Amino acid sequence: MKKLSLLLLSMAVAVCAMAEVKSHGNAYRDIEKCTPATMVKAPSNVDIITEEPEGTAVSYMRTGEYLLSSLFGYDTDYQSGRVKIVYAEDGHTVYIKDIMCYGEGTGVWVEGELSEDGLTISVPLGQYIAYNAVFDYGVVLAWGSTDVIDLGDDLYWLDFYVDDRAEYVYYAIDPENGTITMEGSDGSVDNPYPYNCVATGLCGLWSDDGSVATIEWNSTWTPLGEAVPAIPANPEVLEFFDCGNEDGYTRFDFNINLMDVDGNPINPDYLTYSIFTDQDKLFTFDSETYGPQNGFEEDMTEIPYGFSGEDFYLRRVYFYRTNTGDNPMFTWRIGIQLNYTVEGVTNKSDIVYLEVYEQPSTPSAVNELNDGKQVANVRYFNFAGQEMTQPAGPTIQVTTYSDGTTTATKVIK
Repeated sequence: MKKLSLLLLSMAVAVCAMAEVKSHGNAYRDIEKCTPATMVKAPSNVDIITEEPEGTAVSYMRTGEYLLSSLFGYDTDYQSGRVKIVYAEDGHTVYIKDIMCYGEGTGVWVEGELSEDGLTISVPLGQYIAYNAVFDYGVVLAWGSTDVIDLGDDLYWLDFYVDDRAEYVYYAIDPENGTITMEGSDGSVDNPYPYNCVATGLCGLWSDDGSVATIEWNSTWTPLGEAVPAIPANPEVLEFFDCGNEDGYTRFDFNINLMDVDGNPINPDYLTYSIFTDQDKLFTFDSETYGPQNGFEEDMTEIPYGFSGEDFYLRRVYFYRTNTGDNPMFTWRIGIQLNYTVEGVTNKSDIVYLEVYEQPSTPSAVNELNDGKQVANVRYFNFAGQEMTQPAGPTIQVTTYSDGTTTATKVIK
């Protein structure tokens, strides 16, 4: 059964997982007060840019604040992630990837113009940051304002207004440090009661009804500079969902923090991730099963950060199989590891596992094989060397096999 959900439905879940949510609630959207998307110049025939244009590419780290709206309520938090700008050879045209934090991972570029003095970037509104050709709608850029009022009893009212006079969003370039800042936006995720969030800024509108998907403000992009070898910080595992049958889609959700172990930002252009199961077994996305609908012709064990397709999202992967039955992917856990390769040097995070099922605790119950060897015993130790009955926090798992050999694995639970 094909997945019918729009790409950004998955993106919405992923963005909310980037950081601790500061506020949330049940949103009542007054659609009649929203200017229809057609009035913000949303084109009827969409030809979005998904391939990186030619020119000089510069990667940036984003900061600022955002509000994400859905049928289930709203979330406000601080922006994170990366922006990429290609400066074309003509000296005027620029292309921006991930202009909104909500759209990171969709692989869509929008076009803008650099001013003659090189101090301002203007981006025409009405461009799509995501589009689904099957359903013929997506998310378009607009300029507007929103306010969220606390009604009590965990109920909130969300009003949103489009400024249909606005034709561009403008960004100011600081020539001294290269930072790029959105002009004219304002707001705070920490507004006092009863106005939980009052903001004006760049919006993403659903093109079918003109309702707001997201709005962000106080956006600042800081150049990342030259990439240097670094050890990526550990990813976070979130959820595993088993479809339960071969006709559905099993998924694994995770979160990737774009920092190294010392808290310094890393460039996602050099970052990949790998999926592991049980006894550190590397999972292969074979080209025959996954390639045709995701655009690759060779088996992949390292997935580039931001790689998108029918089965790959920014913080989610799907599997064309159930984990139940006679040939499961794993018997108790699934994990993810980050790979950061710069100047020919590859550094890796720990493999961080999500224990989906209870791990077999006795040799008679263990069915895991490691290169044909039977697992005889599993023991756990904390980082001080003290043995534990069960893993808790950062743990070293020592596995002994029937032939007397052992392996030690870092596990975070």
